Amino acid sequence: MAGLVGRLWLRIWQGLLSSRLLTFDGWLAFDLPRTVTTIGEILLIGLATVHVYFLATEPTLPGYFVGYALALIAGCLIAAVALIATFNDSVPQRGWYLGSAVCIIFLGLYLLSRLIALPGLRSLTGRWDVAPATLAMAMAAAFVAVHTTVLSGVNVAYPRRQGWPD
Repeated sequence: MAGLVGRLWLRIWQGLLSSRLLTFDGWLAFDLPRTVTTIGEILLIGLATVHVYFLATEPTLPGYFVGYALALIAGCLIAAVALIATFNDSVPQRGWYLGSAVCIIFLGLYLLSRLIALPGLRSLTGRWDVAPATLAMAMAAAFVAVHTTVLSGVNVAYPRRQGWPD
């Protein structure tokens, strides 16, 4: 039963990513693997940098937030390094998935921290105007969007190429 649910979920996911709307029906595609990979790296490193900034400038952060921020920074940096790993073709692909997972988790926790009062972070509840947090949210959402274009075939990421015949 679990295998059936997994296959069904995979089929739905692949159907969504290969939909005519997301792929522009094959009429729009880019063959810039190093550029797309560099954009992904910049977004991940930017997300990590914003959290380093939070850790460096806020003196009284709760311990759970420090642990979360350190885990997020490590996840972003591991994913960024994996994007350019050349010893195995599957490592960059896993780096994209790790980066997307880190960004989706961050976005979920960001929204949660704005809707629910967390201990030690009560001043953030309902505050959507914290500039570094908004920048981090934009970077995480942009990384997920870029990864979606890679999965849908509109963009291609290093080390792959489109392989168009001329």
